Amino acid sequence: MKKNLLLTLLACFVFSLAGAQSVKITGVVVDSTGTPLQMANVIAYQKDKNLGAFGITNDSGKYQLRNLKKDSTYVVKVSFLGLKTIVDTVKNIQDDLMKNYVMLEDENMLDAVNIVYDMPVSIKGDTIIYNADSFTNGTERKLGDVLQKLPGVEVNEDGDIQVEGKTVERVFVDGKEFFEGDSRLATKNIPADAVGKVEVLKNFNNQSQLKGLGNDDDRIAINIRLKEGKKNFWFGEVTGAIGQGDDAVRYQAKPKAFYYSPDVSINILTDFNNLGLQSFTFREYLRFTGFNRGNTRASGSTINVGVGAGGILNLQANRAKEIESKFGAFNGSWQVNKALSLDGFAIFSSTDTEQETTASRTFIETGVVENTEDRSFQRNQIGIFKLGADYKPNENFTFEYDGQVNLSDVTQFNDFTSSRSGFVEDIDQNESQKPITLDQSINMYYTLSDKDIFALEARYVDAEEDPFYNAIRDRQGIQDPEPFSGNLGLDPADPYNINQQKFVESQKLDAKVDYWRVLNKKSNINFTVGTSIVNQDYNTNIFQIRNDGSQNGLTDPALGNDVNYKFRDLFGAVHYKFITGKFTITPGVTAHSFHIEDTQLDNTNELDFQEILPDFNVRFALRSSENINFDYRRTVSFTDVENYALGTVFNNYNSLFSGNNQLTGALNDRYSLNYFNFNMFNYTNIRAQLSYSKTTDAIQSSVNIEDINQQSNLINSPFANETASGSGSFSREFGKIRASVNTNLSWSTFNNIINGNARESQNINHGYGVSARSNYKEGVNFDVGYNIAFNNSDNGGQINDATTQTITLNTDWQINKAWFFDVDYDLNLFSTSQNVENNYDFLEAALFYNKPDSKWEYKVAATNLLNTEALNNNSFGQIATSTQFYTVQPRYVYLQVRYDL
Repeated sequence: MKKNLLLTLLACFVFSLAGAQSVKITGVVVDSTGTPLQMANVIAYQKDKNLGAFGITNDSGKYQLRNLKKDSTYVVKVSFLGLKTIVDTVKNIQDDLMKNYVMLEDENMLDAVNIVYDMPVSIKGDTIIYNADSFTNGTERKLGDVLQKLPGVEVNEDGDIQVEGKTVERVFVDGKEFFEGDSRLATKNIPADAVGKVEVLKNFNNQSQLKGLGNDDDRIAINIRLKEGKKNFWFGEVTGAIGQGDDAVRYQAKPKAFYYSPDVSINILTDFNNLGLQSFTFREYLRFTGFNRGNTRASGSTINVGVGAGGILNLQANRAKEIESKFGAFNGSWQVNKALSLDGFAIFSSTDTEQETTASRTFIETGVVENTEDRSFQRNQIGIFKLGADYKPNENFTFEYDGQVNLSDVTQFNDFTSSRSGFVEDIDQNESQKPITLDQSINMYYTLSDKDIFALEARYVDAEEDPFYNAIRDRQGIQDPEPFSGNLGLDPADPYNINQQKFVESQKLDAKVDYWRVLNKKSNINFTVGTSIVNQDYNTNIFQIRNDGSQNGLTDPALGNDVNYKFRDLFGAVHYKFITGKFTITPGVTAHSFHIEDTQLDNTNELDFQEILPDFNVRFALRSSENINFDYRRTVSFTDVENYALGTVFNNYNSLFSGNNQLTGALNDRYSLNYFNFNMFNYTNIRAQLSYSKTTDAIQSSVNIEDINQQSNLINSPFANETASGSGSFSREFGKIRASVNTNLSWSTFNNIINGNARESQNINHGYGVSARSNYKEGVNFDVGYNIAFNNSDNGGQINDATTQTITLNTDWQINKAWFFDVDYDLNLFSTSQNVENNYDFLEAALFYNKPDSKWEYKVAATNLLNTEALNNNSFGQIATSTQFYTVQPRYVYLQVRYDL
């Protein structure tokens, strides 16, 4: 069946290519003096106003109009701001033509502006404006589908948007942030038929007062301009679905509504389903809870206080045995007056995830092979609330406030079986926690004069976490009567019921002041002073519940923690930016003074040290959309109280951990070289990247392993960790087909201490991929890709080689104006040098019916048509190599109805 399916889809691909034959018109556009005109717009359309092709002249004035039909007549319009529009009729095109145009001055400037604005693509300064209808064919359903059709724009599976190879920071709708600028919520929820124009904002800085002061060249945002019919009243859609799987009724209810006016915007999103569709993912949780609202450069030092993840674990599972998702979100903004605007959002999410996993792990040091079966259930309940204000009474002063509360309620149960060397152990694990975080920030920007700009940015985070862990170990036939060889001091029991309570309270303050002195149009100097202060209280205790229900408190001080941890960083920095010719050069240096203090076991330990962190950036702009960028920076990273606490922590059923209060920061030196080239003339996008990083005094693990049990602590490794990587991609449009090739290579080496011996691991990964995507107005379209990746892993002399091949095929067929058929197929092939082979594939199909001008759409869909039962994951680590199989949702069919509001 798989072979027949591949042949069918490849046949669609070939037929599409066969039908892509066309002719083109090329030439040069100059002004009355013969000077080539760059960025002139050239468009060809037929008498029925159907768009044939369009182009933009390059720096030599060249243009090309591709994919024109033979034996057809086109009207060619050439326009350029301030010059008289040329209208030329080209009749009965038989072969490729060359036509040059000379543009004359035009007194009617207004007409020229209108013509430029209505072009499929126009460029105004740092903004590229795409007219969405010029690229779409009517089958698009969400913003992501529209963006995929735009030249130079890509949207990955996670909903991240890239423009010319650079990740988009924020998404705006009519100038207002859409859910804090989150790209995935935007690409998956904004209706395609509401999108009028897409504005790509290059050299983006959220604060106009800071624009041009730093290095914003690679920062990009997009602004979605709604169609006129979507403004000043409510629009949206209501979607409902019902279906049947192998053993359960499937459902979805997904109403959403939007309102946009000059002063008020409202977005309401909901999604309730058990179709396995995650409405709110782990990445989005981190995006909303760890968002950096600052607009100035980082200090070069970081400390992770561990208040972001909040126990959100299985939100990462997009394919599991069962996923039931409930999601509701509100986002709104209000322009109170010219000076003051308010915005906020509320997000509620509840995700129930069931997983079944079988795994085989081989522990490298002991040679023990552990086979496991894990049946788990997790419930993640999340609430995120944010209120912000932006006050700008004049162009010289801006005040921003953001206050956010993050709440979680997480529970997880694992029914776990471990078998090894003829022994079987049943383990029940229970985990829960209800973290709460208050996150507030204040930013102020003041322009004293054209030469003097000030900025204050401060953020305060107050968090409480209370994770609880319980493991009940039923050790059947295992001679050792106590887990961890008696190191916990447990009373003999059958089974062993081990519990751990933790409480972490954290306060973190980051504040800094920046001053820029603008020396001239091409240079400025930036002075920065700031601080980062952390205070944490950390309490843990391990206890045993005996078989009679009484509690064994395990009073050994080494089996608990009562720690107060303080961290302080004072820093000052200076950066000088100057432009010379096509070079923009920014050297800088930051001086840090660190103080670390912990109080535990009736002792106080203090560490004081200083670091000088240089950084250097140079950018060579070959053209407006072609540049080379070199960056070097030294940074230092620290860890939080959990890794400074000396008492034993029960991390997992087979893992004990204790910290080290002598840890210093890890120094990181990173070098990177990037090349970007996007050619609007022929829609060629070229990217290349090289990077190298070296970490000294890296915070690494020292692990002792006996059987499968691990006891670990942390050290500043005397060995350096190194990573080198390179990647490149090339894409170009050929008529209505966008083709691309890519490659990547990485090498890494890192070190841990295992059973007292230093073990070096080296990994070499390299991969190659090709893909092609069509965008025909009618008939069959395709999206096909092939990737192959090679992994070579050497863990202390144990070598593993693996090859992964991925084939993705998507084809859709606009049968007529009402019917639309869509098929998606993924094939994954995995093999190793140890003759391990793991292959799996997924096939999904959907048939849509939407009568033109009707608000109703009907869809019949089938998921996992091949009824694949499990997918696999393979890993090669320093401690163990493993192969895991995850049970996935079975095949099911459902009927979906959508009504457009």
